[in-house]
Amino acid sequence: MSETNKLRSLAEIVNDMLKAVRDYYDSEYVYYIEKEFDDVETIYEWCAENVQWQRDRIKMLSADQQPRWMKQEITDTTSDSYSVFLGLDEDTTAILAVVGVHRGGCDIDLMRALIPYIPQAIALHKTQKQQEYLSYHDNLTGLLNRNSFVAYMDEVDKDSLKSLGAVSLDINGLKNFNKEFGRDYGDEVVIRVGEVLEQYFRGGSVYRLTGDEYLVLVEDCTYEEFTKQVFAAHTKLDNISLGLASFGYAWEKLDINVSNLVASAENMMRDEKKKYYKNLKKGHHEPIIKEDLLNDIENGNFIVCLVPKIDVKTGKVAGAEAVVRYHHKDLGILNPARYLNLLEETRLSHYLDLYVFEQVCKTLHRWDIEGIPMIPISVNFAGSTLRQESIVEKMLFLIEKYHVYCEYLEVEVSESYTDMNQEMLTETSGKIRKANVRVILDHFGAKNSSFSILSIMEFDGLKLDKSLITNIVGNSRSRIVAKAVIDICRQLGSYVLASGVETQDQLNVLQELGCDYAQGTLFNKPITIETFEVRYLKE
Repeated sequence: MSETNKLRSLAEIVNDMLKAVRDYYDSEYVYYIEKEFDDVETIYEWCAENVQWQRDRIKMLSADQQPRWMKQEITDTTSDSYSVFLGLDEDTTAILAVVGVHRGGCDIDLMRALIPYIPQAIALHKTQKQQEYLSYHDNLTGLLNRNSFVAYMDEVDKDSLKSLGAVSLDINGLKNFNKEFGRDYGDEVVIRVGEVLEQYFRGGSVYRLTGDEYLVLVEDCTYEEFTKQVFAAHTKLDNISLGLASFGYAWEKLDINVSNLVASAENMMRDEKKKYYKNLKKGHHEPIIKEDLLNDIENGNFIVCLVPKIDVKTGKVAGAEAVVRYHHKDLGILNPARYLNLLEETRLSHYLDLYVFEQVCKTLHRWDIEGIPMIPISVNFAGSTLRQESIVEKMLFLIEKYHVYCEYLEVEVSESYTDMNQEMLTETSGKIRKANVRVILDHFGAKNSSFSILSIMEFDGLKLDKSLITNIVGNSRSRIVAKAVIDICRQLGSYVLASGVETQDQLNVLQELGCDYAQGTLFNKPITIETFEVRYLKE
């Protein structure tokens, strides 16, 4: 905005000078022109009322078509045109000319006095313009800089925004690039990353905040469009160099707080960066590598097990949760923490999650054919899985492939994801529910969960976190919180399941509070599908 104002100020200054000249000589036209050899580089014009502007026509004239006053000084005051010249450098000449003079006999002293000031004003303006540009743009990449972001924060009208997406990106190991390959190479990396962001976030604002950190803001973009841009940019950068940058992003459409949104994206980026350096330290010593995981998923080395969900009132099985156990060829059965974190860090969780989802669809299809009693089975989806652009389409493909009734499928999602805010979680969960798959809000009561999600997100069931159940017998505050959640969910038409139930006393309290379902070691540990069928469904 300020840049436009300075451009107007320059035009006003020059036009005031030209108007003074026109009034003094009572001419039809006044021109200020800068010529490099015979090419017109700059032209300002002021003309009398009811006289047609000639600036564009004059600029297009070839050398032999140019009038005499453009080729040489005319100082004869008996002529109808005057012009004075001033050399600006070896190649460039400034011309101040009056054309169609009606007041004869005037000297040219005024023109001689004014002509030096016009190029000075233009040069000063260019300097100011360049300084202002550099104040709000990064000198290396030409991207907007931190000052520009601060200005945006001051000027943005949050009430007029329909939605806002923020992307935080940090180049991994830029110092090492500079150290190993030289600063010029590091600069090329910085420029290339900026080009990719501009290419994939057209219509957005791309900022280079520090040497290796970028921010992108995209206004009035749907969640689908925004995430599509994010994944495309991320994929492009990974194709340039795997792990080149750490990404974080967030999106909101209600009660937009720009600072909080950017902070959410930055927190996600920092978490991803920590994972990057953690994996970097492990290097080749990590026995579980990306290729192993993908191959073992394809080869069926991930064994799907079921955890029973028990009806608190009847004590009978009412559903199941699908979990996996990884049988590594060299390391045997692994603790889930060993591989789930690695899958999330390498953005491969969706492969395993969809594999489990497919195995559940296969199982439900077989139960239907064999006449085995049907119960709902839930599948846990990681945050990176939910962020997949076509996750719902992939789910629907598997549902149709195995002819599964959606009423027996549930997806467990969690507010504890560090890489999704409430808006993003709500948006994606809504799509899953529109596909007629039930959504369960997992880990409620854990440290990252909040009651506000209950008023924003639609869900079919809620799972109380184990941390809330552990002290429910001896801690009255835990019972009060659990009772409040159960009552709220009942009014919202959602069931409540307690996880991590280990003792009969805990189950008794949950029954008193009106909890619907429970799961935990009190009932059974994860068991194979075949064992589950025999124990719970074929009685």
